[in-house]
Amino acid sequence: MSSRNLVDYIIVGNGAAGSALAHRLGANPQNRVLVIEAGGPDRQQRHVTPAHFDQASYGPHRYRHALRPCGADRVGERLTKWGTGGSTTVNAMLWGGGAGYEAWEAAGVTGWNGARIQAAFTDMERYSHRADGCRDSDGRREAEAGEPMDAASAWWIDALARQGSDAVEDLTRRAAYASRTASNGTRTRAARALLRGHVWRRPNVRVRLHCTARRILFDGTTATGVEAQTPRGTVRFTARREVIVCAGTVESPLLLQRSGVGDPELLTTAGVHLVAANPAVGGNLRQRRVAVLSLRLDGVPGADREPVTPAAQPRSRVTSLLRRSAAPPAHGGTAVLAVLSSDPGGSGPDMALQFTPVPMPDHDGASPGKDGAHGATVALYPRSPTSVGSVHITGPALEDPPRLVPGYLSTEYDKELTVAAFARVREILATEPIASVATETLPGPGVVDTAGVLRYVLDHGSTAHHEVGTCALGPGGAVDDELRVHGTHRLRVADASVMPTLTTGDTTAPGTAVGWIAGDLLRNANTQGR
Repeated sequence: MSSRNLVDYIIVGNGAAGSALAHRLGANPQNRVLVIEAGGPDRQQRHVTPAHFDQASYGPHRYRHALRPCGADRVGERLTKWGTGGSTTVNAMLWGGGAGYEAWEAAGVTGWNGARIQAAFTDMERYSHRADGCRDSDGRREAEAGEPMDAASAWWIDALARQGSDAVEDLTRRAAYASRTASNGTRTRAARALLRGHVWRRPNVRVRLHCTARRILFDGTTATGVEAQTPRGTVRFTARREVIVCAGTVESPLLLQRSGVGDPELLTTAGVHLVAANPAVGGNLRQRRVAVLSLRLDGVPGADREPVTPAAQPRSRVTSLLRRSAAPPAHGGTAVLAVLSSDPGGSGPDMALQFTPVPMPDHDGASPGKDGAHGATVALYPRSPTSVGSVHITGPALEDPPRLVPGYLSTEYDKELTVAAFARVREILATEPIASVATETLPGPGVVDTAGVLRYVLDHGSTAHHEVGTCALGPGGAVDDELRVHGTHRLRVADASVMPTLTTGDTTAPGTAVGWIAGDLLRNANTQGR
């Protein structure tokens, strides 16, 4: 075996969590670290500037799996596309940890609480500018504080305020301009922020691109390496210490199952030899179903609509790249975030809103309507949905399509909250000053009854790409409190798939924190000689 294929640690996945973990392991020059990544380099312009958010997020390269309708709660008659990792290269760049970590510890997950996650954020973050000067640190994960960008967003915030939602600097309770993983108008992808130019210069860290993990290699129940597919054929890598899977909520459980770790009955049906029984792998899939309302805007003073017209988009993107401007298409997928109660008299926020003064295509890449070039988008979803789905293999090969069951709106709580949130958004849209300039075009004022709203959300909504939970921490979960996969040795999972439930915010920041904390766990394991 080539000495280059023999390392101390193999990290599967160069996304947010994998990059954070490689950053931390690589800090010790005695560690030989190999990161294998299925994707290629992210040097294309759409991966650099936020102005290319629509191309990056909705383009055909973004998706590997298409989710077919299944069951009584099928998602329309169309395919719903799910991404499979590398989200910080193509996502809406939202950065915020949210809340809800104490619920993990209350459910029996030892040591994973808000204080621990916040400590990781403090280590990781570096805000390039912030009006109040708060949370300015020496971290590698750079973000920009939100700032006013246009009249439509300002008027939306005014309408929220009249509905009782005060604008605040940090989105801890009400409304704020969205913080994003960007610096001077340029997207800061996880691999670039945490590895490239910093860790990649270290001789003890190596990254192999276009290298897809087919299965984990075992000696009994001890992980010894990874078999991967490359453009030149199959390659085997050996890990002297551990294999850490950071492939994301979809790919991590699929890799474990292809490798023989999972539910015995499912693996037998799929034709995979059982290595370790772990029925929790692939279950507990948590995801948000997003309802999208399209608006036509008329008479908004100072609104520059030219950048969002199809003919003007190329010129606008070049301008934003050269000037690092925050023109509407440059801010990414969301301008204003808000959390509020679906019931104005409710005890606390249970829904989230994202306002964008740019018409966004749906997740099939379709236009939101005839008025899309002169419009805005409001996306809404429950902050803590209770619906549960699953992702499982159907065969032993990398090419075998998985069976993804989203479980969207499968609980009464999620259905009732979605309908109530829909009505709440319409109350805001009927509030000045936004009421004078915004007209709902999709789904339109005719969709008001419960059945109609739910059908619209299922047929024309989208996934939030906030999936977690398929390799969950906790009693009955797939991994223990130190991220070690039950039933195996020298094998861990460290990405958003270990989060047992959704937190109230976006998943990029906590997913990155999982990889960061995994570095501490591995360092402690080495100190104790395990």
